[in-house]
Amino acid sequence: MFDSQKVKELNELELIVYTFIVENMERVGGMTIRDLSESCHVSTSTILRCLNKLGYSGFTEFKYALKENLSREGQSFEAFYDANVHVDAFLKKVNNESYHTVIDPAIDLIMDSKHLVFSGIGTSGTLGTYGARYFSNLQFNAYAITDPFIPVPTRGLDTTLVIALSVSGETVEIIKQIEDFKRYGAKILSVTNDQHSTIAQMADFNISYYMPEVTGPDPTEEFINLTTQVPVIALLEILAHQAYQREKDSKD
Repeated sequence: MFDSQKVKELNELELIVYTFIVENMERVGGMTIRDLSESCHVSTSTILRCLNKLGYSGFTEFKYALKENLSREGQSFEAFYDANVHVDAFLKKVNNESYHTVIDPAIDLIMDSKHLVFSGIGTSGTLGTYGARYFSNLQFNAYAITDPFIPVPTRGLDTTLVIALSVSGETVEIIKQIEDFKRYGAKILSVTNDQHSTIAQMADFNISYYMPEVTGPDPTEEFINLTTQVPVIALLEILAHQAYQREKDSKD
């Protein structure tokens, strides 16, 4: 129903609309444009711009096409949750030249720092270790905190950048850690799934990737998060290579 070439032209807010539609096709079929606006927390004009970029002249034409699509195929492929759909859209977006407006401030923070500290818990902690190693491979002074309860040093943090990884952006231990780092002069770059989360709001700069949140098979295990982390890996590698290239260019 959606042309992938058109999806990659969506900006950050429009991608929120697209993602919501993909995940809730049958529900969207019964919504007004104001209902969709409230569900996505964006303006109706953002929804119309999104639909125009996707090839629809307006909300009425889109809903007709949606109804026809669901009627013809029962449920389209995109109506099922499939991380590949969202990851594909994200990777197309980061390959767009306009995405530099998102990552350039993060690269500025990296270049202004002598030390990079990666922090996270669970899967995010594992990715923090990966990020530290990847940056180290490019000759950056980077390391990961594997113990979220380790005391934060009170001196020498004015040239330190903490790269905090969290899907929810609400991890209590990381929030406390960020408070301590900021108190003693460190800068914070966060990578979260939601720009409105606490960690995102605390950071000096945040990058969000907006993937559908998926929990573990056991509903009693509230801390099991299966949200795809492919975008996080991509962002870490892109940031590392872009920072390395900028440093290399400055020496030429």
